[in-house]
Amino acid sequence: MKNIFLQDDILLVESKIRDFEDKTGCELLVVVTDSCDPYPAATWRFAILSTFILSLFFSTFFEFHSAWMWPVAIFSTLFLMSWIGKFPLLKKYSLSEWETRRECREKAIELFYTLGHSKVSHEMTAMILVSRLERNIQLLVDEELRREISQQELDELIIIMREHFKAGNMALGFCSSIEKLEKKILQDFGGKLNTKFSGELPNKIHFIQNN
Repeated sequence: MKNIFLQDDILLVESKIRDFEDKTGCELLVVVTDSCDPYPAATWRFAILSTFILSLFFSTFFEFHSAWMWPVAIFSTLFLMSWIGKFPLLKKYSLSEWETRRECREKAIELFYTLGHSKVSHEMTAMILVSRLERNIQLLVDEELRREISQQELDELIIIMREHFKAGNMALGFCSSIEKLEKKILQDFGGKLNTKFSGELPNKIHFIQNN
């Protein structure tokens, strides 16, 4: 999954993470995952719909002389389509917006806790999660940061990232949003939150493969 970044881009983003933490006294997690859920229901939606369409098509042009051949053909097609529907390129067309929004939010909260909150001794952590299949971006901040940073301000940072991502520049999207979050924290909190800060989390991009 690292092939979506050039090595220089990875180093650039990880350098920006270090700068952010040094200047703000906060931890920053950057996570890139292929998807937030296997979405088995989406696979079966694709399989059932495509089997129905193919059955209509073949019933128009072909005729089986034995009645038992129809159910065999339908179940064989359903099995084949359920396998084909596992490919991300096809699966994403069977996803609903509410489904992806829910799963991405749940995955973001899970990773925020397991990779960040549970491993630090403070409540000054922020996390950017990008999920490729859903093309979804989540930005979470810990209790201390929520005192001054509203959800609307976080959504504005997500918009910045999305614009750069659409232009094909993920590194610039990350760096721009991290820089703006840094300025926001320093401005709203009047400087570095924790003057005795020593990073407790690795300053790297977490690439997660969802098997």
